[in-house]
Order: sequence, then C-alpha cells, then structure tokens
Amino acid sequence: MTGWSSRYSYTENNIDLYVPLCKGVYRLMHKKGEDYYIFYVGQSDNLPRRLGEHLSDIETNKCIKRYLQNFNCYFRFIEITLQDERDRFEEEEIKKYKPLCNS
Repeated sequence: MTGWSSRYSYTENNIDLYVPLCKGVYRLMHKKGEDYYIFYVGQSDNLPRRLGEHLSDIETNKCIKRYLQNFNCYFRFIEITLQDERDRFEEEEIKKYKPLCNS
C-alpha cells in the first residue's frame, strides 16, 4: 500500500488516464467552495472497471447518481492488493467520513 492518488475530476477519460488495472479502495467526492466532501467509499478488485460502472447507466445507487448529476465530482484511490486489508481499510474510511451514499 503506497498512499492515496491525486484527486481527479470524475470522468471516464480520467479513469482511463490515471487508474491502473489494480485492486484497491476509492473515494468519490464533490467540491463545495474550497472544501471536498466524500459522498461514497468503495473497493474493487478492478478499480478502473468499478469506477466506470458508477458513471454508467447500470449504476443502481440513487444517491451516487444524484451527486454525479448535480455536482462536479472527483475521485481518489489507493492500491490495496489483499482482500482482508481492503475490507478493513474501506470500513475504517466509512466510519471516519460517514459518506451519505454508503448508508
């Protein structure tokens, strides 16, 4: 586990450019004023695919859809290979930030 990526505007193009084929945890956020607010934390064994799914028509989480339609959104990710570590890290992030779309 290295560290969090930079923050990128949440677009398909940026997923293609900046997210390697890897396993990890990610944050979705929006910006209000100068501050960023995390609205969802997730994990995947294929980060580019999962991040792309949130932007597609197959997204079922209405809360995520609402944020993506109404705000300029951003994402960050951290590579974590082992499933146990991803589970623990995701749980810690959710407890820490209490993202609205994870409830």
